[in-house]
Amino acid sequence: GEDGGMMIQDETQTNLLSLRRTIYLTIMSSLDYEECAHKMLKMELKPGQDQEVANMLIECCSQERSYQKFYGLLGQRFCLLNESWVQCFDGTFQQQYATVHRLETNKLRNVAKFFAQLFYSDALPWTSMSCIHLNEEETNSSSRIFVKILYQELSEYMGLPKLNERLRDPFLSLSFEGLLPRDNPKNTRFAINFFTSIGLGGLTDDLREHLRNAPKMILAQQQDVLSSSDSSSDQSESDSDSSSESSSESSSSSDDDRRRKKKKRIKATPSPSPPPSRKKEPSRTRGKQRPSRSSPKATPQQQEPKRTRARVERSRSRSRSPGDRRTIGRKKHSPDDADDREERRRERERGSRRHSPHSSRHHNESRDRKRSPSPGEMKRSHRRP
Repeated sequence: GEDGGMMIQDETQTNLLSLRRTIYLTIMSSLDYEECAHKMLKMELKPGQDQEVANMLIECCSQERSYQKFYGLLGQRFCLLNESWVQCFDGTFQQQYATVHRLETNKLRNVAKFFAQLFYSDALPWTSMSCIHLNEEETNSSSRIFVKILYQELSEYMGLPKLNERLRDPFLSLSFEGLLPRDNPKNTRFAINFFTSIGLGGLTDDLREHLRNAPKMILAQQQDVLSSSDSSSDQSESDSDSSSESSSESSSSSDDDRRRKKKKRIKATPSPSPPPSRKKEPSRTRGKQRPSRSSPKATPQQQEPKRTRARVERSRSRSRSPGDRRTIGRKKHSPDDADDREERRRERERGSRRHSPHSSRHHNESRDRKRSPSPGEMKRSHRRP
C-alpha cells in the first residue's frame, strides 16, 4: 500500500520476456540498420537493459542461415553512439568465446563474422582479444574454429599486411600475449602451426624469429645467473682469503717465536761429549773361507773332493744286488698302464688265432668258392669259339 511503502518484485521475468519480444519484432520489422537503431533508442530502455539488447542482437544473428551484414552494422552504430554499448559488446564477446562449444557450426560462423566486422571497423577495441589463449591446453575444436573464422574475415576486410601491422602494435602487445604466445616454445610452435594451417602464415614471422633465437636467449639468461653467482662466490672467497692470510700470519709469527725459544734453550744446555770410536775386528770363521762368486775358477786341488765323491757313489752302486739295480731304473706303473698291457696281450692272442692253420684253411675255402664259376658262365665259355 501507499502507507507501508512495500515494493513488489516480479520473479516470473514477464518484463524481460516482453522486452525480448519487442526487440525481436523491432529488428524484423526494420528495413535497414539505421531505422532499427532509431526505433530501439526510442524505446527508453532502463539501466541494465542495454546488455539484453546486445544479447538479443547476437541471438538473432546466429539464427540466420547465412551471415547478414545488417547485424554487424547495427552493432557498429550502437558502439559508436555511447561507451556503455562498447562495454556491453565487450562482455558479450568474452561470454560468447567462453561458451562457444555450445554453439552449432552455423551459429558459430555467424557470431565470429559479426565480431570480425566490429573489430575491423574499430567499433570494438582489440584489447577484447586478451581472453583468447591459443595453446593446446586452453582451446578446443570449437574455439579454434571460432578464431579461424574471425581472423580469416579480418584478413579479407583489412588485408594481410595491415592485419600484421595491427598485431605488431606495441600498445596492443599485452592483449595479444595469449594469441601469439612467447612464454613457452611449445605454445609458440602450436600458434605457428595453427595460423599456417588456416592460410595466415605471414602473421607468424615474429614468432618464428623468436623461436629461432629462443635457445640463445635462454643461454644468455643462464650466463647472467652464473655470472651473478660467481661474483657473490668471489666476494666470499676474497673474505675467506683475507681471513686465512691473517690466520697464517699469526701462525707464522707464533712459529718464529717457538723457534727462537728452542734456539735459546739449545745454547743454554752443554753439548755432550761424543762416545769413543771402536775399531771393527775381523770376524773369525771356522775352517776354510768359501770362495766368493766373483772369484776366478777353482784350481785342480779344489776339484779333488768332487772326484772322490763320484768314486764313492760308483762303489756303492756296484755293491748293490742286481734286483735293486732293476728297480732303480724302472718306472712305477699306474693301474691304467696295467689295463693297457692287458689289452695288448689280448690283441696278440687274437692275431695268433687268425694266423692259425684252421683259420687259413677256412679263408682259402671261401676264396675258392668266390672263384668257382656259375653254370651260366660255364655255358657262355663253351659257346665261345
